[in-house]
This record gives sequence, C-alpha cells and structure tokens, in this order.
Amino acid sequence: MNENNTLTSQDKERFKEIGVNTKSGGFKRLYKAGLLNDIDDNFAHEAKKYWKKHYNKEIDPVLHLAYMNLTGKKDPRILPSKEMWREIIPFINDMNIRVGYSDKNIYDLLIKIPTSAEIVLKRVRGHYFNPRNQEIDKSNAYKLLIQSKSDLIIKPSDTDNGKGIEKLIIQDEKVYLNDILIAIDDLEVMYGFNFVVQKVIKQHPIMAAPHPASVNTLRMVTLRWNREIHYLLTFARFGSNEAVNDNAGTGGICVGVTDSGEFMNFAIDEQANVHKNHPSTNYSFENYAKIPNFEKFKKVVVEAHQNILHHDFVSWDIAVGVKGEPIFIEANYRGATWLYQLATEQPLFGDLTEEILQYVSTELATNKLNRNVASNIPRLKSNNKKLKIENEKLKINNNKIKYKNKKSKREIDKLKEDLNSIKKVEREYEKIKKELDKTKQSRSWKYTLPFRKISKILKSYL
Repeated sequence: MNENNTLTSQDKERFKEIGVNTKSGGFKRLYKAGLLNDIDDNFAHEAKKYWKKHYNKEIDPVLHLAYMNLTGKKDPRILPSKEMWREIIPFINDMNIRVGYSDKNIYDLLIKIPTSAEIVLKRVRGHYFNPRNQEIDKSNAYKLLIQSKSDLIIKPSDTDNGKGIEKLIIQDEKVYLNDILIAIDDLEVMYGFNFVVQKVIKQHPIMAAPHPASVNTLRMVTLRWNREIHYLLTFARFGSNEAVNDNAGTGGICVGVTDSGEFMNFAIDEQANVHKNHPSTNYSFENYAKIPNFEKFKKVVVEAHQNILHHDFVSWDIAVGVKGEPIFIEANYRGATWLYQLATEQPLFGDLTEEILQYVSTELATNKLNRNVASNIPRLKSNNKKLKIENEKLKINNNKIKYKNKKSKREIDKLKEDLNSIKKVEREYEKIKKELDKTKQSRSWKYTLPFRKISKILKSYL
C-alpha cells in the first residue's frame, strides 16, 4: 500500500493472483484500515488450500490476511464473511423463524436467565401490555411510563443491531426524549406497532469506565454441536460520542475478552480501525480490566441456549450489573463474524472448525439433510440474481426490437403516404388527360385548328 492509502495497480494485480476480490466492500474496509499492508502469498494459498480440502470451495483469503496483519498469527481456520453469512449461518440457524425468536417482547417467555432488563411497557401489534403481559389501554400505558420514576430505554422490539434505541427521561410526571416533551401518540408515530420500554440498567464500574453514557454489553457466542452447547468467545462493546447504545454499527467499538474475562489491549470498530484508547474518552484498554464472575456469565448463556431450539448459533448481549451479575439484554442469530474474529484474535469455531466445515459442506452439496428451506436461500438468491440479469437483458433486447418496430412502422407509414400522394397525382393526371381528350374531340377544337397553326408559325418566326 502506498502512502496515500490508495490501491496501486501493482498491488491490485498481486491481490488478484491470490484470489482476493478488490471490489468487495470487505476488502475496501480492511485495506483502508491498513490491515492488508503485508501480503503473504504463501499464507493466502495455505488458507485457500485448507478451505478447499475441508469445505470443497475456493474462498477469498482477504480476512485471513487481515487477521495475520492484526495479530501476527497465520490461522487458516478463520471463517470468511461471505461463506459464513450466506451459507453456514443459514444452514445451522433457521432463518424462516428468526424474526419470531428476535422479538424482544417475548424474551420474558422464552429466555430463562435469572436477571434481565426490567420491562416497563410493551406494544405488540398495536396493543399495549404491562410487565405481566396483561393488555392495557393507551392512557394506562402512558401512566406506566410516568410511574416508573426513572430513566427508561425505548427500542423497536422486532429489530436488532442497536437500531432505534433512545433514552426516555421521566421528569415532573412528563416524558422527554432528547429534551423534547413526548406524548404516547408521538411514540406510536416514531416506533410504530411494536416496541418495548425498559428501565435503564445500572452497570458495573468496569463496564461503565470506557464510556459511561452508554449501557455497555458483552457479546457472548454459543454453538449447539453434537448435542452439546459450546461456549465460543466473548467481546465487549462500548458506545462512543455520548450515544446511549454500544453497537458497532452505530459508532461503537469492540474489545476482545479472554476466556478468563480480561479485556484485550485494543479495540476495533466497524470500519476495522484499531484503537489502543477509546476514541471519545481516551480510556486506555491496556488497563486490562477484568469481568467479575466471568465463569458464571459463560454458564448462564450456555444454559439459556437450551431453550433456543431452531438456532444452533446464538450471539448474546449481556450487561454486567453493579454486583457483577449477568443481565440479559437480547439474543441475535446472525452477526458480523469477521469482527468477532478480529476483536477476539481467534477463529470463530476454534477446534470444531474442520468438523463443522466438512459436515456443512457435504450436506449443502447433497441436500441430504435439508434442515430448513433457508439453507437453500443462497442458491435460490444466486439463481434469482442470474434470472434477474437475464430478464434485464431480455428487457433491453425487447426495447430495442420495439424501437426498431416503431422506426419501421414510421418508415412504412411514410411510404404509404408517398404512395397515396403518387396515386393522387396519377388520378389527377388521368382526370386531366380525359379532359384533354374530350376537348380534342370537340367541334371548337377542330374549328380553331387553323388558327393554332398560324399562331405557332408566327411564334417561330418572331
């Protein structure tokens, strides 16, 4: 990479030779962040050979190179984003039912974790419910907000990744959002038919220190494999710029957490930029803070996964309470797994990687298991994309033919018009000829013949 952080034609050709797609969004992000400065051809080929052997597919080794640049480690088990997102996750999780499992308004019925974010109010399909799931009217819904007498968090109940999260301030029996007085009707306009309101979590000082304005959480990952729930990895997420949420997609940063609960010494953001200090507060991650009772956290998410029957891969968002207890926030069934691996400096599936890749590859190739329709979504999308492209080509050709037809029709119409003009002239000619013949046969024509001859002679003489 040159000093201007732009891709040279020489580098572009070299990346192409080792199978890296320089046009992809992932490449551009990693290249701009400086995580592709060192191009190791041998390791790229090693990673591709590993995946060809265990997954029977040619892969783009760009994430392997970024991982090597960041950590100094060469691990072919790193999962490429494309294969993970399009093939592996849709195979091990049932995408058809993901929306239902993601609804925050049924967490209290589905997720059995001793401590969860305390619900104040639910709105489900336009109906209001209190924390005991009893339906109430709009006026009583607003009263529940006021009676809470504490700051609240409101968020859509059917979306994830930190979208739409805001803080509600309760003051003088009134509700404010961003210092603006809010009525229940305003919330309905802003959040629609499905949202949830919860009490703000009081978090442990260790989690608050890097960015006190947000409720910072642990993203903990579990996997069901061979009839056992495995704990995979954890990273901490911290908000930035005074935002109330900690999601990387909304400007937050991620810090890897070791198996013993210690923070790693750097953070990484959604653009793959590495930070030794928090970008807003300058908190140093080299403090090596440690999550208290971390073994308890791992046990809690493993046990909670037992009730998630349709999804073998779960990403848990867990807050750390003031007493060091795990507080459940939400569960996610997809995720930016490239970020998971870079933040924690380890391949997502660890020692299970080869076994999982071989099994998933075989099943996808033979469609023997057909776990759910969603496992075929990538192929269907691919075929659909090809059909769309072919359809667009046909549309273009059809439009060309239509244009040619219109042009030909105009030419034909002009020819018809010219032909009609010719026929009209011919009719006029025949009419005049008949009139002339009739005149020649008349007596007056015959009587005046001598005079016409004399006139012709005089004209020639003159």
